[in-house]
Amino acid sequence: MTDEENIRFSFRSFEHEVEVVIQGPPSWVNLYRERIGLEGDIGYTQSVSGITEDSFAGDGDFKMQTELPGPPPDPSRLPSVVRVVGDLDIDSGVAELGIPEKTEPNLAEISLFIEELDENPEPLSDNISGDPMAESWIQLVMTLVVREHGHTSLSVSSIESLLGDRINRSGVDLQMFLDRLWLLGKLERIHGGAETQYAPNPSWLEAN
Repeated sequence: MTDEENIRFSFRSFEHEVEVVIQGPPSWVNLYRERIGLEGDIGYTQSVSGITEDSFAGDGDFKMQTELPGPPPDPSRLPSVVRVVGDLDIDSGVAELGIPEKTEPNLAEISLFIEELDENPEPLSDNISGDPMAESWIQLVMTLVVREHGHTSLSVSSIESLLGDRINRSGVDLQMFLDRLWLLGKLERIHGGAETQYAPNPSWLEAN
């Protein structure tokens, strides 16, 4: 008997929480369907492969014989990479890829850049934060920090130093506004270190 001649019978009753699966040669499957009262137009059958007639022993017990496609695995053909622990030079690898190095944000330079702007940024069209102008300034500073310096966050004190006077917010008032942006999914709040930091959501940086 070939693999294509094997079938699988499946029956499921959600009402009685019963599931029956019988797999093997058609004569064997039909015999057991009749014994348990599931003969006739009940359930469904389908052709299967991977079972041979030699898999069946005795009156009903059988074991599955599965064969994997392709040649048997040969571990000797797998390339081996031997590296001494601690010998991986990540910095040189990053340099080879042409990725710019991470630099510490210079608040004085960022502040000077802001001072030299010809025009203030446009208020964001999304007014859900309650202060689209302040949000626009914070978005501008976060963009500079991420794209020019490779940093992902700024501390509350750094944001206050750069923008406190421009957005007329400081201390607790500023942190409450940053928390509002965090609740809106525009910033991520990072705990740890000397003080809380905030990181921009990438989709928010792209918003206008």
